[in-house]
Amino acid sequence: MTTPRVLVVEDDDAVRLMLHEGLHRDGFEVVVASNVRDALKLIATETFNVLLSDLHMPLAGDGFTLVSAMRHTHPEALTVVLSGYPALDEAMSAILAQADEIFVKPIRIGALKELIRNSFAPD
Repeated sequence: MTTPRVLVVEDDDAVRLMLHEGLHRDGFEVVVASNVRDALKLIATETFNVLLSDLHMPLAGDGFTLVSAMRHTHPEALTVVLSGYPALDEAMSAILAQADEIFVKPIRIGALKELIRNSFAPD
C-alpha cells in the first residue's frame, strides 16, 4: 500500500495543527490549507487520496464546494467532512454532495486514522 496523501482543510489553527501532526506522526503525507480558495488550487494542481474538510469556513465557499471539486478532480479519493454542527440537514447535504463520511467535532483522531487506513487496505 502506498502512503495516502491527505489534504486537510480547516480554518481553525489548533484543529488544523492537531490533524496535521496526528496524521503525519502515523506516516501519512499531509498537506494543509486554511481556506477554500487555497484548497481549490491544491486540488487542481496536486494529487490527493483523502480530503478532510471543515464544513463551515470564512470567505467564499465551504466544505461542500471542496467535496465537489475533489469528486470531479480525484473521483477515487476518500472525502470526509468535519463539522462542529451535527444538524440533520447538513448531514443530508454532505451525503448528497458525495462525502464518504461525516465526523463531528471534537474529532476522534484514532477513528479518523482507522477510516483512512481501512479505505486503502488491500481487499
